[in-house]
Amino acid sequence: MGKARHAAKLPLALIPKPKPRPHAASPSTPPAPPPARPPANPAKLRKKPHGTSKRSTALPPADAAAPAVQEERKPIRTPADLAAAIRAAADADVDAAAALALSAPPDVPLPTHSLALLLRRLATTRSVFAARGLLDKLHPAGEDDGAPRPNPAPRGALLALADAVCHRGGPREISGVLPVLRDHGVRADAHLYNALMKAHVAADDPGAVLRVFRQMRSDGVDPDLVTYNTLIFGLARAGMVAKARAFLDAMAAEGHLPDVITYTSLMNGMCVQGDALGALKLLEEMEAKGCQPNERTYNTLLMGLCKNKKLDKAVEVYKSMVAVGMKLESPAYASYVRALCRSGSVADAYEVFDYAIQTKSFTEPIFLVAHELNMGLCNHKKLDKAVEVYKSVEVAVMKLESSAYASFVRVLCRSGSVAGAYEVFDYAIQTKSFTEVTAYSELENSIKWLRKMKS
Repeated sequence: MGKARHAAKLPLALIPKPKPRPHAASPSTPPAPPPARPPANPAKLRKKPHGTSKRSTALPPADAAAPAVQEERKPIRTPADLAAAIRAAADADVDAAAALALSAPPDVPLPTHSLALLLRRLATTRSVFAARGLLDKLHPAGEDDGAPRPNPAPRGALLALADAVCHRGGPREISGVLPVLRDHGVRADAHLYNALMKAHVAADDPGAVLRVFRQMRSDGVDPDLVTYNTLIFGLARAGMVAKARAFLDAMAAEGHLPDVITYTSLMNGMCVQGDALGALKLLEEMEAKGCQPNERTYNTLLMGLCKNKKLDKAVEVYKSMVAVGMKLESPAYASYVRALCRSGSVADAYEVFDYAIQTKSFTEPIFLVAHELNMGLCNHKKLDKAVEVYKSVEVAVMKLESSAYASFVRVLCRSGSVAGAYEVFDYAIQTKSFTEVTAYSELENSIKWLRKMKS
């Protein structure tokens, strides 16, 4: 056997081709792209934790403002610093704001407006006694009992406390302000006494109203027109008409001329006590002295005359109101229509209702007036007018009371308008004016009566 020839000396066609590797690209596939260059700053391609936003990973700039907590811990060196700290803390925690005022350096005085803010917040969120406790710590009393305080609280802050309590406090809270003002040498004004009297009037305590008035006089505070109006209203409301009338004469003697509120308050008390004719005379006296009555005066007088069965005088008052273009309130209309219907003047009652609809006098739902009128028309067999009133109620999407529905359904059935009665029945159920059992029972009884009459 001879030697094998060297591969280099073999012809090219006889040189074995190398087998392609399994992962090598075939000649038909395009060349792979060059490998990507490594980023210049690998830190930018770090994966962010899941759920974190882009802002949370960014570092704050060097000149960024400090957090709010650090601002609160800023040392207090000036009154402006103290005022800003109290303002920031008072919205969240008034006790923390009060602690700032108590822990302030001795050489940093508490601004008056900051003290007023603390007193108002303590009085409205805690009590007057909490505000008084803060005042006692900031402005303690002297060693001698009864002696004036060596460092009383500023008058402006105390008046701010009194004003806040007057707007939101009751009799006990307002009464607690008086000794606080007195301890710091500030005399209460008429505004504070008036607020205290109004609180007692709201609590139906006329005796307390009189005591406050006497205390006001003894403290050297002159009453004003608001004082007398509040006093007369509270006394007349409680039925003490004679005392209220005496104060009306006294205020005129002191130079405080009674106004329309004074006269109307006294008229209301007289009507409640059954003296509607006396209230009518007071109206004449009022007009003679140059004080013109308003709509509230006429409404009060008209209701009093109707309730005291003085219908002839009520008609005169109503005509006077119509002549000058005044409007009645819904309770006054209801009282007047009721009185007219019960006296048999159903036609006049319908005219009153029609006038009220035309002039849009009703500022409240008209169901009170419509109920009274519909009942009266049904009882006096004025079915055509009752239907018109009911249509007005239906157009206004109002409701009648159960008794008015029952009367209307009964009259419709007895007149043969059973279909109309069913429509009223459906409307009452849809508007949930009364229970379905009551409505159905009334309608069924009316239909039974109709069948009985036809048989």
